[in-house]
Amino acid sequence: MIDINLWFMFPVAVVIATIAMSAGIGGAVMFAPFFMLVLRLDPLLSLGAGLAIEVFGFSSGVIGYWRKKVIHFDIVKQLIILTIPATIVGVVLGRLFPVFILKIMLALLILYLAYQFLLKGKECLPKDPRCTGVSTVTEKLVPGKMVKATTLLGGLLVGMISAGLGEVNELNFLRRMKMPVPAASGTSVFLVAMSAIIGVCAHTYFLISEGDIAIFSRVLSLLIFTIPGVVLGAQVGVLLSNRVNRQSMGKFVGVLFAILAILTILTIFR
Repeated sequence: MIDINLWFMFPVAVVIATIAMSAGIGGAVMFAPFFMLVLRLDPLLSLGAGLAIEVFGFSSGVIGYWRKKVIHFDIVKQLIILTIPATIVGVVLGRLFPVFILKIMLALLILYLAYQFLLKGKECLPKDPRCTGVSTVTEKLVPGKMVKATTLLGGLLVGMISAGLGEVNELNFLRRMKMPVPAASGTSVFLVAMSAIIGVCAHTYFLISEGDIAIFSRVLSLLIFTIPGVVLGAQVGVLLSNRVNRQSMGKFVGVLFAILAILTILTIFR
């Protein structure tokens, strides 16, 4: 049965998705802390729900990049065989690790993002179509051992804390492999989307296997109100992106991430 008391998540999702799209980041890294801090959901449920929302957030990006033909499928084929199993293992490990460890990991990732925006002055992470042009890659690129190792780690992080693979991809594709930004963005979005889908399936399996219909119903209610808000907020974010000052938005998001990281750490002692 749908819990209509969660109706307020629709406007909240619109706001979060608008901020995320305007800054060029994934919204899952903001939704998971919100679910834990405000709704006081179990961390595992919060992370799983955040991952489910990310699937819908990235789906339009995959379609857009596919049409522009900037997804480097040679790289995808070599890395997806690592990210998908790693994501499944990450979901399992997330259920074995103490909750406070997951919260610390999530807080550290959020702090890293705050550093990216505040100290490195990034206007957006290379996952946002508005931060890229359109080009294709003709040369053959081969991921090295370090790229594969860190990609494996990124897959584990997606399974454990619902985020991390996109940030790892940024380091791998742009810095280590010197890929053009459009190709790096398209390839990254595709890998994250596929891993997120697998992660959601794994979380759903464990949720159903636990046999607690009330929990499943609550999560479903949460998604029913949140996902439409994400879709709408993403469109609003795109419209606002050309009107807001990118540097000011980056600083705002950096401060927001710093606050979220601190609040996430404080929940450990609650």
